[in-house]
Amino acid sequence: MSAWIDKEALIADLEAGTGAGVRVAILDTGVDESHPDLAGKLAASYDLVRAGGKFACKPAKGTDEVGHGTACAWIIKQMAPEAEVHSVKIIGGHAGGSNAELIEGMRWAIEQRMDVVNISAGTLDRKARETISDLADQAFYNGVTIVAAANNNPRLKAYPAMLSSVIAVEAQAIEDKLTVRYRLERATEVEADGIYVEVPGTDGRPKYFTGTSFACPRVSAIAARLLSVRPNLQPFEMRTLLYHLTPAG
Repeated sequence: MSAWIDKEALIADLEAGTGAGVRVAILDTGVDESHPDLAGKLAASYDLVRAGGKFACKPAKGTDEVGHGTACAWIIKQMAPEAEVHSVKIIGGHAGGSNAELIEGMRWAIEQRMDVVNISAGTLDRKARETISDLADQAFYNGVTIVAAANNNPRLKAYPAMLSSVIAVEAQAIEDKLTVRYRLERATEVEADGIYVEVPGTDGRPKYFTGTSFACPRVSAIAARLLSVRPNLQPFEMRTLLYHLTPAG
């Protein structure tokens, strides 16, 4: 596999990439567009709303009652500052969402042909798996890279992370934010830094979060950096490049 990968060139591209021209959708609790560290840095914000018995993504003022999506957006913009971040609010102020909201958020992002879809959320409901799997496959075959957080409890299988067409992310303590570890033997194959991740709080003081939710946007940002240099990368190629970015040993 490694014979046709120039690892030095790959690392150079990763370091040079800024995310320019890459559209990243964040399916989460929304993003606070008034946050001083994100003001003017979002491409667009949408709320998933129910209208006439159906869900629709509508342009909206970027809000986040929980802070989860804002933290994810900040991580992506720190690592891929020129990426076009689109916030899709699928989880409300109660910090909970439904399978239907997750599914419709995925559907919308795929129909919009986003380049990268960051999902720091998931469901344990196996009944929803078939529809989520169909959407993930649709994304895979249409050049949309989905990056999803694994469940923080490794014994629980969360979707879409557990799907083979999705890049699943676990959290580890990794000092270099551009470093990932790819584990071929695992269903949740990518490890990225997600331990005591520092993000700016609304009160101006830093906050620290731990979990797969905050490792996931690091991998989305790495994908955006690579796509800004290699714009024709397909999801299966992205997985291969993440494998080759894993440090030796």
